[in-house]
Amino acid sequence: MAGRYPFPASPNGWFGVAASADLATGDVRAVSYLGRDLVLFRGEDGTARVFDAHCPHLGAHLGVGGRVCGDGITCPFHGWRFGADGGLVEVPGLDRPPRTGARAWEVCERNGRIFVWHHAEHAPPSFDVIGYRPDEDEWTPWRATSYSVRVHVQDLTENIIDRSHFSTVHDMKPPAEEQFEVRFSGPSMVVEQRLSVTAVSEVGFEVSTTSTTCGPGIVAVEVNQDPLEMLTYITQTPIDDELTEINLCFSMKRLDDDAATESISAMNDEITNLQFTQDVPIWENKVYRERPMTTKIDGPVPQYRRWFRQFYSTGDVLPEA
Repeated sequence: MAGRYPFPASPNGWFGVAASADLATGDVRAVSYLGRDLVLFRGEDGTARVFDAHCPHLGAHLGVGGRVCGDGITCPFHGWRFGADGGLVEVPGLDRPPRTGARAWEVCERNGRIFVWHHAEHAPPSFDVIGYRPDEDEWTPWRATSYSVRVHVQDLTENIIDRSHFSTVHDMKPPAEEQFEVRFSGPSMVVEQRLSVTAVSEVGFEVSTTSTTCGPGIVAVEVNQDPLEMLTYITQTPIDDELTEINLCFSMKRLDDDAATESISAMNDEITNLQFTQDVPIWENKVYRERPMTTKIDGPVPQYRRWFRQFYSTGDVLPEA
């Protein structure tokens, strides 16, 4: 996104790289995120791991032909074997392998997703991935849809507080009872608001939502409206300097009526994806205004941008807040 945004494409934080269900024990996958080639695999101990992709020997891609060996991975080119921490543990034909290795990324597996910790200065994680659905068996399986969009993650999350676009872009109606509250706390922004969704009914179906961010790469949107408990879990991961991968994952707590559960789940998943795709052409073609002319009907954009600055490193050149 060079030239389009006045800050780095990849802020510091946790970013999703895969769904847990898509990586079985022994699986090896080549992935590209955060401007880097990576190898993702699940060791024989059941733990998901992420290494830099290329072998320090002669540069072979560990995710293309590499195989799991114990808790580590073996290079497909010359059989160099790397342990669980990325350190080189065996070179065929050598009694003592060189002191080298593949960089191992900090990994967290939670909420049905696999996350890596990214920090421009390689600092350790400063916050945890918030957990949801502790009683997982009582919830429906995730309905997940993936998109690749030309937008920065900061712009994506700013959309949550842009309440004036709901009626224009998403054809929502003002709720009977106004509610819009934004709180900033450490790496989280919490937005509580009431919405009148016209995609369900022309007169509008009113819901109260709580949107909670976890750093720059995770957003959880909860709807708790008796008897419904619904969760849209969003991961947004920079791919490179132009594109961001967004995964929309929907789940709801099961009702006593299985048919009603399936119907409501399918409908809400459809609405979520419809509303998301309505934003895409705007994101992909807009410019970033460093000093936007906001009004009283807009959300707290300046406060949001000051809060987001914490996810960039001290050496990054940023616009004035």
